[in-house]
Amino acid sequence: MLNLADKISDIYPNLNKTSKLIADVYFKDSTLFLSKNLQELGAITKTSGASVIRFCRKLGFKGFKDFQIACAQEMPNKQDAMVDTIINTNDEPTSVLYKLQLSLGKNIADIGKTIDHKSLDAAVDLMRSAQQIYVAGEGASGLAAQDLFYKLIRSGKNVNFVQSSHIALEQVANINKEDILIVFSYSGLTQEPLLMAKQAQKNNAKIVAVTRIQDSPLKNMADTVITLPSNEKLLRYGAINSLFAEIFASSLLYLSLISPNLKELNMKMKTTQNLTNQLKV
Repeated sequence: MLNLADKISDIYPNLNKTSKLIADVYFKDSTLFLSKNLQELGAITKTSGASVIRFCRKLGFKGFKDFQIACAQEMPNKQDAMVDTIINTNDEPTSVLYKLQLSLGKNIADIGKTIDHKSLDAAVDLMRSAQQIYVAGEGASGLAAQDLFYKLIRSGKNVNFVQSSHIALEQVANINKEDILIVFSYSGLTQEPLLMAKQAQKNNAKIVAVTRIQDSPLKNMADTVITLPSNEKLLRYGAINSLFAEIFASSLLYLSLISPNLKELNMKMKTTQNLTNQLKV
């Protein structure tokens, strides 16, 4: 099956002057067809958005979106340059939807490759044997920490999480060697969770870090690490792929923890559901 470059090369001699301008830009930098919208591509190729659409149709595609999908499938490794922002200036909501779907889809695949299975098993074993589980996270990582806290409440484990960093530090002063601290920090550099990790280390408690694959002070302190893809810079418009990966890790830890006790947990959840149903109209 011919790839896009081969397809374009085959029909290139029969293309008109306008289509050749578009083909030339594709050969020079094919990633532009993923990172730019039709209006921008028209300007770059010195043609027009309509000409780009006609070019795509000459290659057998229904339109520009279908061409973009084919282009993205051939360039999985060239998406990295787009991950920080995902969108471009004046992207329409439909374009944002497509780009976000593409970026998160790649993120899921990256997570599966990055997480070490032995480290995951070690983290779950620590959670099962812990007397108490302390969960920490700041900023966007705090949302993932809170997510795991809410999940663990339903499991019957003794779990502690406080949004206030000041109170969380006071709370972790009581951690002991029978407990564990699970720290969510994409950068591994955030001061508040690092202080909590240092206290846990001082009190001989085990530390599970959920952080990106690069070396960091947090990673070096942890007993086991759930490593996340480093596909988002620390300076970004918002935590998108990093937060998604941390939430994924939260669900992974929780589901792995409860899998041996589903029957027992089912009864507990029915009890909690009966209680919370009283809050509903």
